[in-house]
Amino acid sequence: MIITIASFKGGVGKTTTALHLAQYLGKRRGSGKVVLLDGDPNRSALSWYERGQQKAGFSVLDGDEKPSAFNHLVIDTPARTDPTELLPLAAASDLLIIPSEISIFSLEATIATVGVLQSLSDDRYRILLTMLPTRGIKRETGARDALREAKLMVFDTGIKDRAVYQDAALEGLPVGELKGSAAATAWNDYQALGKEIWKDWGTK
Repeated sequence: MIITIASFKGGVGKTTTALHLAQYLGKRRGSGKVVLLDGDPNRSALSWYERGQQKAGFSVLDGDEKPSAFNHLVIDTPARTDPTELLPLAAASDLLIIPSEISIFSLEATIATVGVLQSLSDDRYRILLTMLPTRGIKRETGARDALREAKLMVFDTGIKDRAVYQDAALEGLPVGELKGSAAATAWNDYQALGKEIWKDWGTK
């Protein structure tokens, strides 16, 4: 399975999502070899991986390298993807994931691509709502309604905005490898996302 993660705006959790989906696949029994290809010029995923002394359940390669063998490949792309690049990205992947905050700026940027995204079949992409408030669902519900009204495909799972991700980044570890209830709760979000993906795309 090849999963590509692209975003229209920086700071929406693109690299965090790439890292934690790779970790989910790497820890899932029977997944096989998992590789994260860091195609972002900042090489944030690679730095994260090296800072943690490569203790994750997957390997990370520089975006200029070509993975020789893998069962699942997660690709982290440069920030602020041009909408015209979405079709080739989707064509090269089993699943294209587009993280989006629920701020009006992120939602407008996502909805502006409606023509491009609607040209994809429903099983080729999903929008992932990130940086969600940890309390209350009114804004999240409004964002989901706006995206679905635009006939865009959205994951049922969303990722909450949690400070523990900053701790994980400093340690260079997946959030699930940290101690404490906050880390466990954050990891539950990505486990739920991973299960949703595996259910519909895991056999590809």
